[in-house]
Amino acid sequence: MKKTKGLLFVILIFAGLTLSACGDDGTAESASDEDEGKTYEFKMSYVTQTGHIWHKFAEKFAEELDAKSDGRMTLDLYPAAQLGPEADMVQQLESGSLDFAVLTVPYLSTRFPELDAWNMPFLFEDLEASLAAQDTEPAQDMLGLLEEQGLRGMDYFFAANHNLLVNGDPITSLDDVDGRKLRFTGGESVLDFWEGLGASPIAMGLPEVYNAMQTGVIEGVSVDTNPMLSEKYHEIGENYVLTNHMAFGGIVTGSQSNYENMPKGDQEILNEALSEAVQWGEEKIVADEDDNLKELEDLVNVIELKNREEFIEEAEKMYEKYSEKNELIKKFIEEVREQ
Repeated sequence: MKKTKGLLFVILIFAGLTLSACGDDGTAESASDEDEGKTYEFKMSYVTQTGHIWHKFAEKFAEELDAKSDGRMTLDLYPAAQLGPEADMVQQLESGSLDFAVLTVPYLSTRFPELDAWNMPFLFEDLEASLAAQDTEPAQDMLGLLEEQGLRGMDYFFAANHNLLVNGDPITSLDDVDGRKLRFTGGESVLDFWEGLGASPIAMGLPEVYNAMQTGVIEGVSVDTNPMLSEKYHEIGENYVLTNHMAFGGIVTGSQSNYENMPKGDQEILNEALSEAVQWGEEKIVADEDDNLKELEDLVNVIELKNREEFIEEAEKMYEKYSEKNELIKKFIEEVREQ
């Protein structure tokens, strides 16, 4: 069956090329210029520091682009929000002055409510479950939504699942949440959930967290093991509670106009390079998770959440509430829970 489809594809492509080389009267014309041999100097930005997995992924992406294009495609990297916060990155993508960005799902969910499905508290059992959810039909439909705003959702790239770094008493039960000032990446559902438990949840960008935690503006932060080390959050927190309360990731987002202006062959090179970089990155995320935790055990108090079931029971209210608000969120939650 695959061979038949492949043969049909080749025939159709050949027919298309033949027709494109002919004028209206059937006479031969030169094929449209596909800009073969064109060079590209791409730009890519993200909010994390150079020690973070997103930067390492971006370096791998640059390496793959260079190799697969025989040096025609280069990628300049701008970590740590050097080109401005995520809102600025989106404007630059829309205008075409920026080619790629890794945008956090919590930020994008403020522009596309359907993406709030990823912010659901306690939905994923572990990191592998959140990575597997990327391939579900609802998750792929969410990527397509970005085209509405001149963006291209190219692929997901997750960092890890979030835990809670807190000063003062560790959070080990629902009662420990009440009155705590906790920073989250954003997303309506996750803020809604923690507020319902009595916390004072604050949406805050990554570059602001270190100072806010250090000065007591917040007393806890939702964070995965990557920035615990790359952003040195272990310097400002006492207890790292393994809540595993939400998947935190990003979407590799491209400028739709820039992508569409590329010849098909170059688009294929770009897509292949990205696919290989994402696969490499996800394997590294899983492999590094245990090593990161072992390193953190020497820097902070790493505490298991023994009462996770009572948090999951409270999270059920969020699943029901947001499923009623959005059909795509409902489908996503259903598929994740069936896996």
